[in-house]
Amino acid sequence: MLDILKATAKEGIKFVEKHDFVRIFTHYDPDGITAGAIIATALIRLGKDFQVRFLKGLNEEVEYDKDDLVILSDMGSGYPDVVLKIEADTIVVDHHIPTGRIEKDNLVHVNPHLAGLDGTYELSASGTAYVFANVLGDNRDLAGIALVGAIGDKQKMKGGNAEILREGVESGCVEVKSGLSLHSMKVRDALMLSLEPFLDFYGKEDELEDFLRKVGIDGDKDFEELSDEEMYRLSNAVALRLLKMNAYTGVFNDIMRGRIILKNELIRNAVTMCDVINACGRVTACSLGFALCLRDSRYLNKAFEIWRTYTTELLERINAVRDDVREGFCIRYVIMRDGNAASPIATIFSRYFYPDKPFIAVSVKGDRAKVSARGNDSLNVNLAEVMQKAGEKVGGRGGGHRVAAGAVIPADRVEEFISEVDRLCCSQG
Repeated sequence: MLDILKATAKEGIKFVEKHDFVRIFTHYDPDGITAGAIIATALIRLGKDFQVRFLKGLNEEVEYDKDDLVILSDMGSGYPDVVLKIEADTIVVDHHIPTGRIEKDNLVHVNPHLAGLDGTYELSASGTAYVFANVLGDNRDLAGIALVGAIGDKQKMKGGNAEILREGVESGCVEVKSGLSLHSMKVRDALMLSLEPFLDFYGKEDELEDFLRKVGIDGDKDFEELSDEEMYRLSNAVALRLLKMNAYTGVFNDIMRGRIILKNELIRNAVTMCDVINACGRVTACSLGFALCLRDSRYLNKAFEIWRTYTTELLERINAVRDDVREGFCIRYVIMRDGNAASPIATIFSRYFYPDKPFIAVSVKGDRAKVSARGNDSLNVNLAEVMQKAGEKVGGRGGGHRVAAGAVIPADRVEEFISEVDRLCCSQG
């Protein structure tokens, strides 16, 4: 399945062998951080020096020397104009839908979409980086890290991801256990602080205790210590709660597919590791999440502190903006004037509260606004196309995946942008 992608990835060997120093530019989300870490680990094992920089996108400047090798990780495919301006040898390791072809002699473009694979659901940037790393050497022990990135991008364990999962199990670095996909901690905390699935227990302690009482589970018991019978009861109760919340039906497959255990990593629960890395990225502590992927235990406690603080603040933010959601003809949206949580809010609101229409979250800061758009398979809307067209119309730019996209636009044109997004979604739907 991955043979064509591997063949393209092998073209990058010549660039890696040619250069002693590599500049890695990668996205700041879990998929980007894990992808960058996989590439960095492969380079370390080859004795190559490198520098990693975490970006929110290619709207930021790419600084390099002409003699460097530049690797763009989890970005680049949608920015041909930026990639063309890079004079150094370049490798793009991405899974976003390419925007046209990039005609550049000193470029290797590794992207599942260019190999006939589904980069939206079945192979993430970290999975693509895993393929690339394994043409550079034997890096199959990094399969768990690749799966963390896929989880972060809400991907399915199908296609390329399924192949990586199989390799991880066969090599002994990954194990799959039955049961709910929740954090490994006290059951009460796991339910209250969970973002995937989002169970809406935060600030509702009495409701949570009543839920635990009805299920017959001690909230102080560790999630990993639940018996098969307790896990079965909890799974049924969580599924029923999600149904009552009107959650997107695809959520059930995600949380009932079993737990992925990372036997080689500092955090063994893949969902927990994903959320900790995500928190580090969101608060501009990407290097801590990166260090965890490189198995540096010195930063583990600090990373967990960041995760807990970030999660509670996000849950409070979700509660605060619920009444601010507005409805267009074909979208729902929220505009936040003082927040930076557009992406997680768009994800949670679209999956758990309003799955029937695309959800757009806008975070305004200074003279720029960051936009996150989320949908699902049941909606006949290509949000990557919508974000690109609407962004360009107001002097910004956007792109991404069909069901998860984003844009950066001028702050004074947000309302015009929202109107255009609504119009485009109506025309597609």
